[in-house]
Amino acid sequence: MNNNQLYTSVEEEGAYGLQTVAEDRTVTVSARDLLYVYKTLGEFIAFFHQPLHYPDLEAVQEFIGTMKRGGLHLLAECYYEKLRDVWPDDIKAAIEEGQLDFRPSAATTEKPAV
Repeated sequence: MNNNQLYTSVEEEGAYGLQTVAEDRTVTVSARDLLYVYKTLGEFIAFFHQPLHYPDLEAVQEFIGTMKRGGLHLLAECYYEKLRDVWPDDIKAAIEEGQLDFRPSAATTEKPAV
């Protein structure tokens, strides 16, 4: 896939750029914050693994919610609060500059250099 493509897949987007980070690199995050992230992911798995949980679009919308409540609220808390400041400076810069996005932001069109 090329970087001019509007979207690839969730799997490709999620994995893009990871090969540029050494597998043995670590970060420090509190056990409580990491458990919050783990439980949030668990809620999404618990909901979406069973199609009977979402018989229609309304059920999905209710689960997803908004930035103030529901699943989206939990994800935003993980992304913007719990994991925001755990990254080393070079990875934080790569995130901010869009270097880890398959669809690079307007700020950059270069490949990841982390």
